[in-house]
Amino acid sequence: MFTHADAPFSAFADPAAQRDLVASRFEGCGWEVPRMVEAMRSADDLFFDVVSQIHLPVWSKGRVALAGDAAHATSFLSGQGSSLAMIGAYLLAYELADAPHDVAFAAYENRSRKFMEANQALATGGSAVMSPRTDAEVAARSAALRALDGLPGSEHSEVHNALTLPPERATV
Repeated sequence: MFTHADAPFSAFADPAAQRDLVASRFEGCGWEVPRMVEAMRSADDLFFDVVSQIHLPVWSKGRVALAGDAAHATSFLSGQGSSLAMIGAYLLAYELADAPHDVAFAAYENRSRKFMEANQALATGGSAVMSPRTDAEVAARSAALRALDGLPGSEHSEVHNALTLPPERATV
């Protein structure tokens, strides 16, 4: 993984360009990197993509509502995708249990949007930690990993725990 000023869209249709871009970004890194770059050049299963997020003004239209990454992707850098998808699905089902879809969709978004956006914001600030560009960013990443940042008591635990799920509804 590496940072790039602009998304390298021209490389998406050209596996050779993908390999050249990756090799150029890791040139001179030393240690085992040259061997890994050489292995990448001959691999038949190279995965090449851009890390991104979804920010939508609304999560529903008509009789369709979105949840999970379709509504509020955080990026795979955060490790929050599955958790947020399950929370969103739970809240959507909770609201649909007792209300028509249009009312339920609005209630679902109203109940969860602030929480989802706060978690998205954690991921956008994390790129320097996941893909450091300077010695200071490398040091910050190492310190964060040593401290296991994100566990209860860390600066992010308030965001991760900012939503209380409603209780299960009684069924007949």
